Amino acid sequence: MDLFHDSPMFNGVRQMLGAFAKQSIRPIATKHDLEESMPWDLMKMAQGFGLTQTAVLDGRKKLTGQDEDPDPKKPKSQSRISVVGSEELAYGCAGICLALGGSGLAASPVSRMGTTEQKEEFRKLLAGLDEKGHIKVAAMALSEPSTGSDISGLSTSARKDGDHWIIRGSKQWITNGQSAAVFVVWAQTEPAAGRAGVRGFIVARGTPGLIPGKKETKLGIRASETAQVHFEDVRVHTDMMLGAGSQGGLSDTKKMLDSTRPVVAAQAVGIARAAYDYLLDRVRGGTTRGTPLASHQHIMFELAEMNMEITASRLLAHRAAWLADHHQENVAEASMAKAHAARTAQHVTTRAMVLLGEEALQPGHPVEKWYRDAKIYDIFEGTGQIQRRIIAKHLTGTNPV
Repeated sequence: MDLFHDSPMFNGVRQMLGAFAKQSIRPIATKHDLEESMPWDLMKMAQGFGLTQTAVLDGRKKLTGQDEDPDPKKPKSQSRISVVGSEELAYGCAGICLALGGSGLAASPVSRMGTTEQKEEFRKLLAGLDEKGHIKVAAMALSEPSTGSDISGLSTSARKDGDHWIIRGSKQWITNGQSAAVFVVWAQTEPAAGRAGVRGFIVARGTPGLIPGKKETKLGIRASETAQVHFEDVRVHTDMMLGAGSQGGLSDTKKMLDSTRPVVAAQAVGIARAAYDYLLDRVRGGTTRGTPLASHQHIMFELAEMNMEITASRLLAHRAAWLADHHQENVAEASMAKAHAARTAQHVTTRAMVLLGEEALQPGHPVEKWYRDAKIYDIFEGTGQIQRRIIAKHLTGTNPV
């Protein structure tokens, strides 16, 4: 099993995005974190080498120069490329990584469940620049104030009215929620059907009744915009409902998360690696009272533990991505990767803060930033508790209560 992707294609992606992270992302990370601002100029520049807002729909060619094999039965590479690339980008800055790839959250269900016409409409809505001269971005409107990680309990509703659906409800913690040019909104179309009644709708910005809410002030990942979005009787044509017919229910939404959770895990690995590398560089060249830091057993044992956990988390993410690319079930593996990597990022950044002492408490210090960024990885895309519930059910077939 090719877990580390030593092919020229994967190595090329790793080297290119690794260099981009160090040369273009890291120098501006603190600025955008302190300002809580989106890196619009960098996002526009990144489109030149394949980091487009429709990359999930476009496939790998813009990034790698190679087309995917069109045979649906043959192994793919998109999940593994995403895992490799996301670790490198998050190594530069997790918030900027999310700003660069946030539209992919919305593009994933369009790619998975959308018709050819819906995919073209999605691309059209993201073409060109907005009124501020920024590239256009997309948002996936799934989470709600009262449901959190329980996506089966959506209260946003969609009511049929002739050739249209009327959407009513509110969404919260939505990436790109304030600036998005197009939203993929999840709503309950048939309450009696439960999970099977959940559907996604492509909704353009400017549609009457669609009201972006306030931007959230966050602990971390501040270069990525998060906001509320409200839907007050928003009329959407039936042509814009994803997965019409027998597809597209909540089960398909959950399968989509099985593809994105390894990517989130890889981002957590990138944060942990950044803090680990910073600490390791300090230890290699540092002394305390004339004694090299590298000779202190308790410090080196801490670094050894960090290295083990980072390596294990990376392997879990790569395995989950490999299974996805080979059309094999990866439900438990995706949850393992996400839960383990989130814990690793928090552990590594916390211990780095302790070992660096007062220095790392200063606002703008990179380790202080990585410490704040790490926390969200135990929350979004399903909390650590949700992941453990999924893993436990996989072991016995029964949901723990």
